[in-house]
Amino acid sequence: MVTIKEIAEMAGVSTTTVSNVLHKKTARVSAETIEKVEKLLAENNYIPRLGLNALTNKSSKIISILINTPAFARGSAYESPFYGRIIGKLEELLRKKGYYIMIFSDKNVEEIEKMTLGWNVDGIISISMPLVYCKKISALSDKPMVAIDMGQLPEEDDKFYLVTSEDEKAGAEMSAYLISQGVKRIVYLANDDHGADYRRYLGARETAEKSGCELETRWLPVEADGRQEVYEGLLKYTGTDTALFFSTDRNAAEMISFLHRNKVEVPEDISVAGIDDDVFATIVYPTLTTMKIDVEEKATVAVDILMKLIQGETCTPYIHKTKVQLIERESVKKLQK
Repeated sequence: MVTIKEIAEMAGVSTTTVSNVLHKKTARVSAETIEKVEKLLAENNYIPRLGLNALTNKSSKIISILINTPAFARGSAYESPFYGRIIGKLEELLRKKGYYIMIFSDKNVEEIEKMTLGWNVDGIISISMPLVYCKKISALSDKPMVAIDMGQLPEEDDKFYLVTSEDEKAGAEMSAYLISQGVKRIVYLANDDHGADYRRYLGARETAEKSGCELETRWLPVEADGRQEVYEGLLKYTGTDTALFFSTDRNAAEMISFLHRNKVEVPEDISVAGIDDDVFATIVYPTLTTMKIDVEEKATVAVDILMKLIQGETCTPYIHKTKVQLIERESVKKLQK
């Protein structure tokens, strides 16, 4: 494998210059030299030896991505469209800035903590990690850290940076839309009784109370058989002025499939809505009316904040909420008044 020294000799420059080009520290390097070095690096398939710097106090050019796989996940985090999309966007954005990613994923947060602290990384982005562990990892690693989504929102005194969604607004706006379609009862179904699912419920509850709409809540079990029982209990609402509002598109799509198997037509017999606007919303039939959560914006904001922190800057606000948007498709019917 070719070395930095060999690339430097080919280019007729110092090893420091080659290193600067590799790590995007090119303020004092001419455009001609940058082009020459980058061409030689590509032609010779140069691969940086990241592991050496990752175990020392030098800049490793590695960003650690920590994923706390939710308890309700049916397998690994990577089975969820949300994690796949956000990791892909983070990797794309960080690579453009000269960084590589190292991913740690587990349902056991303490295991993630142990793996993370064993490496010298330049910064950390956590996804769905509890606040208490984020604060602990940030303190022990002494590295800049940004969180994407977490159950408990940080207080201003925590001095912690979080990128999340307008979850209460998502619940409120979808509920308002369903009510505008003539719905008199909303059944809200979610995986968790805390975090984003619960904040979405709070938004739905506030809108329902203001409008005089009945709101029921169901918390979905992890096991498929348990969810099946919940779905069976909802068949009594077919043909009524009820809508089923799920905290995720995945569960909404699962419900639509269940209804089809039970000869219930969506939206003719009952309306179904979700939140996320992920792949499940468009591959299910009928396509799903949902609230769009902008995953790409979450990744972009998180990377922007982390880069500023790595460079020693401060960022405000400490909680950044990305906007949500109603996406009307085919799964909600306007009822006759």
